Amino acid sequence: MPMMHGKNLAKIKQQNLESIKRILFRYAPLSRAEIAERLELTPPTITNIVAELIQQGVVQELTGPANTVTSHGVGRKPINIDLVPGSRVALGISLGRDFTHYCITDLRGGILAQGSYDLLSEDYDTMVRQLLRLLHTLENRHPAEWERLVGIGITVPGIVNAHTGVIKNLGTERVSWCNQPFGETIHTATGLPVRVENNVRARACAISLFRPNLLGDDTTFAYCHVAWGIACPVVLNSQSFHGQDAAAGEIGKMILDPKGPELADCGMPGSLESLSSMRAVLEYCRQALRDGECTVLAELCTDPSQLTLEQVLEAQTKGDPAVRRILDRGMFYLGIALANIVGFLNPHLIFLSGPMFRNHENFETVERSLRTYAFRSSDEKLQLVYVDLGEYGGAVGAAASCIEKFFLRG
Repeated sequence: MPMMHGKNLAKIKQQNLESIKRILFRYAPLSRAEIAERLELTPPTITNIVAELIQQGVVQELTGPANTVTSHGVGRKPINIDLVPGSRVALGISLGRDFTHYCITDLRGGILAQGSYDLLSEDYDTMVRQLLRLLHTLENRHPAEWERLVGIGITVPGIVNAHTGVIKNLGTERVSWCNQPFGETIHTATGLPVRVENNVRARACAISLFRPNLLGDDTTFAYCHVAWGIACPVVLNSQSFHGQDAAAGEIGKMILDPKGPELADCGMPGSLESLSSMRAVLEYCRQALRDGECTVLAELCTDPSQLTLEQVLEAQTKGDPAVRRILDRGMFYLGIALANIVGFLNPHLIFLSGPMFRNHENFETVERSLRTYAFRSSDEKLQLVYVDLGEYGGAVGAAASCIEKFFLRG
């Protein structure tokens, strides 16, 4: 029988505390009365919780020119409150496929420090030792920030159980990392809270917390990132949806053409990954090069095994018919997959990111396909927006995921 959880006073207070923090993240500066109105809570409840946050140093009253609230009557002018961004910081580490990136951000996503290291070992025990040395180096390099850490966020590609800090699936890569107590190991060694998360879900969290200007009034959106694989996590009412077994958002596993071609290490035949991922596009272009079908691409790359995405995109821009056909097909299927997401969850806002969209025509192909096949009643309000979180997007997402877990919910 599933567990049913009631709400005692402590839980209600914690829920109210989290709601106030989220409102401040999204809409501050606000007066106490505005927070009470938005959350439908009593003014004394808001006053008491805000007083605690001010005492902790994470919230401040604004004075002078910063307090822009307008008084509509007699009496004392309302005072706006806001977060103190630098009162707490988070360390984000992205264990990517090309580099290990790190960044330290304040509560608003302001970058205080960032940098890159080489890839860590594919052997789990060696990787843990390397990561702990890296953390020790960062502690010595940034002692003031280390004192204000709310925790450490770590992101990796693939399926990650953020509840347990266990990596569940990385395909054929880093096999020894899977099913290890990764989060617990780093927490025990450092004494700090640790959040292990899928890299794309973490990027979605970064948009939710650090880029509210992109959201308008939306609190629900989908974030589709196309790189080596394809993921499309959903943020529901400002909170990431994780599902029951950590696989939520793995849109790349969606089967779109059961009779589709089979590519080695590119996902199930006919899956979105095997049709539209960067890995699949590169493999299709390699095959076309070997078969002598690519006129422009052959001038840019003489060795198919050394083919890069930059060369593919350049050939597309220069009009290589084979390359254009491969990308058009991949982006067409991606649009259909997103149309299925729209029909099921009905988000009015979808963010699209990834290196293939450096060529805007790929974005345009996805959008045409999406609007052709999207559920009609959703199409009028639907927005597809390109977003680029930059080279350090995975690390920034790791920091955001850490703040979401240990500051907003903590």
